[in-house]
Amino acid sequence: VNELTPRAQLADAVNTIVRREHELIGDNTDGAGLLTDLQQNLALRWHAPRILVLGAGGAARGALAPLLGLEPSTLLIANRTPERAAAVAREFAHLGHVAAGSFEAVAREAPFDLIVNATSASLKGELPPIAASAISPGTACYDMAYGVGETPFTQWSRRCGAGVVAQGWGMLVEQAAEAFELWRGVRPRTAPVLLALRAQAEAEG
Repeated sequence: VNELTPRAQLADAVNTIVRREHELIGDNTDGAGLLTDLQQNLALRWHAPRILVLGAGGAARGALAPLLGLEPSTLLIANRTPERAAAVAREFAHLGHVAAGSFEAVAREAPFDLIVNATSASLKGELPPIAASAISPGTACYDMAYGVGETPFTQWSRRCGAGVVAQGWGMLVEQAAEAFELWRGVRPRTAPVLLALRAQAEAEG
């Protein structure tokens, strides 16, 4: 591409390319898709929420700027390698206060309002090793991975008593709608797509 949008630069990843005259612009719609799913589809609203992001790779980077736009009182990045989490936290510090630590360090924290699993653990049938104390009945747990049936993270979240549990189907659809609007200038209705996906998942489950 010839140029990156600010959100693609922050995410350090491109998932959408837009042609403007004779140039190709690289964009990243993942974070916008996540935020739309949380706020519109799941109707979640917070004031100064406590947010835990699991993982410090590309998926986490794409989500951090929109999550910091929620003006959290705490945003903690927990990662298997805490040094990597700390490096990502420093990159995003200009957008708000970002803390970093290991998965084990989560046990020393109070419950969170939102936990976002941005690791690849669910794709491997695994679960990030974090303490159940991170979850209360007021916690929303969101797995950016998705598939037919529950993921290990969503199963664990339900067992721990999370008030809202979701996986990333909505993010997938909403980031695609964001990209479509960039290409065509029209935002498609996403509700019918989400209903069809859920019906298909239930039929295959």
